[in-house]
Amino acid sequence: MILGIVLALLSAICWGAGGVVFKLGLRNVSEYSGNLIRSSFAVLFLLPLVLMNGIEPLNLKLVLLLIFSTIFSFFIGDLLYFNALRNSPVSYALPLASTYPVFVAVMDNLLYGYAVTANVIAASLLTLLAVIALPKEGGKFTLKSLTALFASLSWAISIVTLDYLTDHLSPVTLAFLRLLLNSAMLYAMVRRFEVDRNTLVYMGLLGGLISVTGILSFVTSVSLIGSNMVSPISATSPVIGAMVGKVFLKEKLTLRHGIAMALVFTSVIVLSLQPR
Repeated sequence: MILGIVLALLSAICWGAGGVVFKLGLRNVSEYSGNLIRSSFAVLFLLPLVLMNGIEPLNLKLVLLLIFSTIFSFFIGDLLYFNALRNSPVSYALPLASTYPVFVAVMDNLLYGYAVTANVIAASLLTLLAVIALPKEGGKFTLKSLTALFASLSWAISIVTLDYLTDHLSPVTLAFLRLLLNSAMLYAMVRRFEVDRNTLVYMGLLGGLISVTGILSFVTSVSLIGSNMVSPISATSPVIGAMVGKVFLKEKLTLRHGIAMALVFTSVIVLSLQPR
């Protein structure tokens, strides 16, 4: 239990710091090229572990679920998240993108019959208040701002598949195959491949290492304590990301940002206290 919580916190640190690193890497390239470079480097970093340990046997059900999980996680979810990072500050995008524990709780209820408790209702209201509290550019909430929320929903769809997948595949195999599938899909889609030194450093080297560490930590913690416990803990990344963004990107952190982050943090804590 303790190891699962520690690994979930480690994933939160990775996602928080990753928001800043990815934003730096996306300055001169599209989210498609950035995602492809990040995923390709992550696959290369995982390859030695796969060669040493091998890959577990796959059946048709696992293959289809892997494809489904990859599409909603690294493909749709990450593309939406990277789009949000390119069009808004990290301290805006991360709180919105970190509302996925609420979606996971609802989906767990629909798919696995977990009760929607008072904790879930309270966390949902706190998350809604956090979205309302965020400062709006130009005085209105635009469609571009909503991409972070759509990313959160997409990630949640993928996360609920991990409880089943981690029962049959190791975290290394699961991370490697999903990132490999994502790289293949992006390679087939990207018509104009954009790359520069900045992208290779931040999206490739640093982004790939952060992704590998964060994904392995997250998937391993899911296998230990379940997605319904891991999601609220890992979603504390807005606090980390906003602080890192303020220091390294010199973004202005307003009172409303602080209130939004406090509400998100409170919501995931409330959600983590729900009975398993």
